[in-house]
Amino acid sequence: MTDQPAPDQQVETPGQQAQPPQGFIELARFNGLVRKVEELTLANRDLNTQLAAKASEIEQLKGQLGVKDVEKQVAVGERDKRLTGALTENAALIEEMKVLRGLQLKVQVAKELNRPDLLKIADRIPAVEDPEILKGIMQDFASFADDAVQAREKQLLAGLTPALGHGSVGPAAPSTPEGWVEKINSLPLGFPERNRALDEYGDFLERHNNPQR
Repeated sequence: MTDQPAPDQQVETPGQQAQPPQGFIELARFNGLVRKVEELTLANRDLNTQLAAKASEIEQLKGQLGVKDVEKQVAVGERDKRLTGALTENAALIEEMKVLRGLQLKVQVAKELNRPDLLKIADRIPAVEDPEILKGIMQDFASFADDAVQAREKQLLAGLTPALGHGSVGPAAPSTPEGWVEKINSLPLGFPERNRALDEYGDFLERHNNPQR
């Protein structure tokens, strides 16, 4: 009887190679893996260095941006302040120019009307840009003043003595009512000299009618 090998025994034949154990890595492959790990480690370290540099650069840029933003806000604030001041000054200049132009037009119309006495009440005359409208308004003022003066003249020429302040009569003052009337009529209507003569004539009548005073 021929001897048979046990079932759990493996009989190697001459052409069969031995199998490596489980988990076995060849040396060349192992060395290649080690080099690869070293390369990846160095690359990761370089990337971390670059990342740190970029992070530092970003922080610096953020700081510069913050400074620039503050500078921008300050510049914008100064610009707005100057702009507001310029607008306010410009508005004031426009208003002043408007007043001066209005006054210039009043002077021009007063010259056309030959009534310089109206300039004494120029601030009470409405500022109107239309010369014709302003001329009508100033003519109304002149008519009102003339009516008042004429009414006063009628009172004085009629011998009335309304309550007036005493005026000084110069050496060349007329000595008769006729002389005063002639002097008053020789002066332009609305002029200060005519008004002063009327006051003096009133004083003359008061002294003439009340010689004891």
